[in-house]
Amino acid sequence: MSTSKDKDERSPRKPNDECNIDRLRRTTTPEGMSVELVSAFAGDRSMTEEEKREINEQQTVRGLLFYSDLFYAISHHYFAPEIAETLWGKVLKHKHLLSEILKRNIRITVATLDFFSNINKDFISPTVISEENLVEIAKNAMRDRMTGLYNHTSFYELLELEFRSHRRYGAGVSIILLDIDDFKAVNDRYGHQAGDQILIDLAKVLKQQVRDSDICCRFGGEEFVVVLPFTSSAVEVGTIAERIRVKAMELGVGDLPITISLGVAICDHSVSSPHELIEHADRALYRAKRAGKNRVAFSTVPTVL
Repeated sequence: MSTSKDKDERSPRKPNDECNIDRLRRTTTPEGMSVELVSAFAGDRSMTEEEKREINEQQTVRGLLFYSDLFYAISHHYFAPEIAETLWGKVLKHKHLLSEILKRNIRITVATLDFFSNINKDFISPTVISEENLVEIAKNAMRDRMTGLYNHTSFYELLELEFRSHRRYGAGVSIILLDIDDFKAVNDRYGHQAGDQILIDLAKVLKQQVRDSDICCRFGGEEFVVVLPFTSSAVEVGTIAERIRVKAMELGVGDLPITISLGVAICDHSVSSPHELIEHADRALYRAKRAGKNRVAFSTVPTVL
């Protein structure tokens, strides 16, 4: 968002149509599937009778989403149901080919990561990545390098997860979209290194001021966003947002003070998608800017689920 331009209407932000959904935070939900179960299903070892029953039940209940769930558990990414089944077949074929070439059983987790990391249209040569590095690789792919917060893509993935939980189980979810006021002046007067340091410092403020369950992300440029799971209280969200705003005022560079504006959106049953929730927060942030900056504004979304 350009914070220096006044516009009557703001262009809606749309998530990547192919965005993936990180499932690391939801491995214990009823629809979750353990890595060990997927591993057995893929042939890494023999399945127990109990595991066979569980797999059959999952296939019956989930339909094509079953294959999305398989990838969800082992790759930390969501693939749309219409392509997941085909992809699963390709990954299994890749696993068997790797195992044949290397003369040992290659686990499905390694084969999956190698397939999506190294294979384009044709198989060229296997490059096996150790299973010990899987979590670190996934973590790095999800993070903004400068601030260490979740990146733009991960934000959409995590928000999608929380929204699905909201729609399915009635769990509250809110977001705080925030933007550094007049950030261009920092870069113009003190250079981009100083601007980068402000971004890093603000990221630290976010992590310090939110709850352990909240998810801090860098949305892009000087914009950040916080996802607040299981939260639908305007008082609770407003308190956190105000705490962030006040603490951010302690930042600064030279004689230039730093302030932020924040837009809050609280999801209710009238919100049809994560994208719509972001639009509400975006409009609220815009109103905060128009009202004088350095303030918290709420969207028009009802605050009671």
